[in-house]
Amino acid sequence: MNYRLVFVFIFFCVSVQAQTFLNAVIYLHDDTQIDCLARLPAMYEKTIRFKMDNNSKTQKMNSKDIKTVRYILRGGKILEIEYLRYISFFETSMQDVFAAEWIEVLVRGPMMLYVTQEASRSGQRKTVIYHYYVKRENEEIATEIAYVRYKNDFLIYRMEAGDYFANAPEIEKKIKSREEGYTAKDIVNIVKEYNTFQETIPKL
Repeated sequence: MNYRLVFVFIFFCVSVQAQTFLNAVIYLHDDTQIDCLARLPAMYEKTIRFKMDNNSKTQKMNSKDIKTVRYILRGGKILEIEYLRYISFFETSMQDVFAAEWIEVLVRGPMMLYVTQEASRSGQRKTVIYHYYVKRENEEIATEIAYVRYKNDFLIYRMEAGDYFANAPEIEKKIKSREEGYTAKDIVNIVKEYNTFQETIPKL
């Protein structure tokens, strides 16, 4: 059986949570924010279901009208998702752009980092793949830059950074030389380092 899931919080009972209204803030593209109760959407769901409080009627909002949804999960954990189109380097040609879907925000800054998760099981064998996407402030479409696959506790990873980090030459060099700490499994720290570097550059 194969199934595609959106969130890193896969073990947080997503199927149950999707039927539950969670404390959330919906941010629109015009910077309006709505404090409400909202459901977790399915990956390709085109609307968000929400209500203002437990006594209110459920409303729907078009996913395209939403910039970010921030959920407050059990234990105070925060989950942020955005509705984005993306290019995949690993599943198809670079020219193919996938339809928009809800993906999780991992890192914010000059370069955004997102993740989706894919899992499959065959008997006792289980494979989990994390797909990582990046997007700069001036870009509308996210680009898949890395994936990390865990298969029966065996780690496989790949990264196609190419020239994406060209405006941070030291980082680009370390990625291309596969220096320790600069492989696909380190992508979160790499993007954080990139953002720190970009923030030191004087604005013109």
